[in-house]
Amino acid sequence: MFNHSNFQSKDFIEPSLINDDFINLFNKPGPYYSSYPILGEWKSTPDNFDHEKTLIEYFKENPDNPLYLYLHIPYCAKLCYYCSCRIHISNKREVINNFVQLLVKEIVMLENFFLKNKIKPNIKEIHFGGGTPSHLSVEELKLIINSLKKFVVIENLEEFSMEIDPRTVNFEHFDHYASFGVDRISFGVQDFDSDVQKKINRIQPFELIEKIMINEIRKKFKGVNFDLLYGLPGQTLETFRQTIDLTIKLFPERITLIKYAHIPEKRKHMNMINPIDLPPQKDLPYMFVESTKALTEAGYDWVGIDHFAKKTDELAIAKKQGTVYRNFGGETPGVTKDIICLGPTSTFSFGKYYAQSTYDLHEYRESIKKGIFPISKSYILNNNDLIRRECNFSLQCNQILDIKKIEQNYNIVFKDYFKNEINKINLLVKKGFLVFDKDKIKVTTLGRYFVRHICQVFDTFINEETDYKVHGN
Repeated sequence: MFNHSNFQSKDFIEPSLINDDFINLFNKPGPYYSSYPILGEWKSTPDNFDHEKTLIEYFKENPDNPLYLYLHIPYCAKLCYYCSCRIHISNKREVINNFVQLLVKEIVMLENFFLKNKIKPNIKEIHFGGGTPSHLSVEELKLIINSLKKFVVIENLEEFSMEIDPRTVNFEHFDHYASFGVDRISFGVQDFDSDVQKKINRIQPFELIEKIMINEIRKKFKGVNFDLLYGLPGQTLETFRQTIDLTIKLFPERITLIKYAHIPEKRKHMNMINPIDLPPQKDLPYMFVESTKALTEAGYDWVGIDHFAKKTDELAIAKKQGTVYRNFGGETPGVTKDIICLGPTSTFSFGKYYAQSTYDLHEYRESIKKGIFPISKSYILNNNDLIRRECNFSLQCNQILDIKKIEQNYNIVFKDYFKNEINKINLLVKKGFLVFDKDKIKVTTLGRYFVRHICQVFDTFINEETDYKVHGN
């Protein structure tokens, strides 16, 4: 591809080193592995699937495991054309409040499940996602959080994060969020260019974000996250450089930098985006590589696939300690690895089980009214899946695979178990993506830009011959 020794000592590569091979591979479709196997491989839940039984089994084997609790709020005030989430647009307070009442009922169901089975969940992290959690009223949020307090000690949480739409909040909202225990907030910035914002139907000028990034608000929380998207309509290399420069000026604690996936066949509202307006595919690697360099030089650590954190942030510290983990929200410090969820479309991962709640709000409503957890998809990992998931997550999260640890944890001989993969690994070594010795596999600086493709080596569901379709993870 090119001489890896040119940049081996750096934490990023220079944009000048990008060539056609780099561009072609970078743009090759492939999963981002927020789970293994990916969500597209999970199956509709069979009639005999017992979600409560799987939870009981998990808690019996792991009574003290720290847990991540995710709540999905599906409502938004406005439609963003780029959005790939399962959302509903409504500004009718009655509609939204009816959903909140259902969500509280589901919380009570979970509380009763814990009481009935004498389970004391060790919940250490909470995340409110969506949709737009800040679209709820302060009283609705308070109702939800007070319901959670029946089995969550808010004061003992390692992190309580919440996604916020900057267009729908004022200064007083932040006082309330902090008083509820929220200690990390996340803004869907996406891009600061006004033309791009018009094309994606999300008008939020830089000045709006700047006003709520003042110290008076920031000191209420231990961190602020920005979500940025590259590959959006109207973006150019120069306009995105400006977005990165403005982001650095505001200096949030964490940044998530994700490539926009244009999938109008799966998300009909994406047809509102004219494909002609999308930037050339050849520019996308430059956007990411240039951003990686700018953010790293500005004092951020590059974490996992597409996250950046200030060196003082828990995520950057976890990178140094080699404890980074990945869940459906992205890279985490690794305090928790298992997720339980509430709300439609939310996705569980605990022990050897994956499960997902229904997308459909009507189905969600009917299930909750019947007192049934609304699971629509599930997957039970076998031992082979567990081994490959650990290999995959180790490489993407911490850029190192401890072969001895894998052998000890699963009682295998690595070179025998992965005899079909060794040749592929050696090819990646020749390309300069990996360093491979008897004890460890390490991802190089160059390899970090292709870690998704490296992980496919361990994926028995998707390979080079498979026509990969974007599934969302």
